[in-house]
Amino acid sequence: MSRDCTGRILSVMKSKVAQAARDELQREMLALPLDEQIRLALTLGEEDLRLFAAANGLTRDEALLRMRTERQVGRRFSRCKAGG
Repeated sequence: MSRDCTGRILSVMKSKVAQAARDELQREMLALPLDEQIRLALTLGEEDLRLFAAANGLTRDEALLRMRTERQVGRRFSRCKAGG
């Protein structure tokens, strides 16, 4: 057992069933041709964006803007990225 930052005891056990499912999914994904893997990733990303927009009452463009904005919250400024 270990503790998190609030002092709660955490179980470090991992589900063998869950790990087996992850391993099987990984094998299935690696068996797909690269173009199909990319197509699947893009489809899943678009579906996630659609669900995020619906859950927050936003249009697709508004949801995309919010996700991009929130991704930057808390990040440190980089002069390298700013071009100077």
